[in-house]
Amino acid sequence: MFVFVVASSALGQASSMDKETIPTLTVCDALSHPEKYDGKMVRIRDQVRSTDEGAAFVGDTCQGIFVTDGKVWPSGIAWTMPTDLIFILHPVNFSYDWAASKRLRKRWSKLHKRFPDRCIAVTYSGMFESWSKEKARKTDLKGQKYEFEGFGHLNSAPAQLVLRSADDVAPIPNCGDKN
Repeated sequence: MFVFVVASSALGQASSMDKETIPTLTVCDALSHPEKYDGKMVRIRDQVRSTDEGAAFVGDTCQGIFVTDGKVWPSGIAWTMPTDLIFILHPVNFSYDWAASKRLRKRWSKLHKRFPDRCIAVTYSGMFESWSKEKARKTDLKGQKYEFEGFGHLNSAPAQLVLRSADDVAPIPNCGDKN
């Protein structure tokens, strides 16, 4: 099952300025250097897994790459909306546009007829945030302090992408090859 909560710019039509200034990363790239990308705009291109509870990019080839205080995290980057202020760590200066969702869903449906989910990569732009104990301490609107344990469904992801735009969906080259 693939849940679509996708965002803003037209598929494949990001401005040339975005292409020059926003790096395109895999889950493994982002989680291997989380401090470099934390709070910055990035483009993530990778496999996606989802349930009715949420969606996340997954990096099956770099399990165990993100470790904090001895905890080995799954290699995933959860998705969140720019309006979910409770779990967003940095200021958000962009909004979510639902128009691209339709375009991405239509294209994904066509690809899904020919390729299994594991052979389809999706690309989204947004603000990358990585978890740390210090950053996860927040104060709610009533002034109560709390700490959250991670991002996404069951707090299981070590990072999240605050979605801004749905950029592309494409088959993964050589997926399924036995080479």
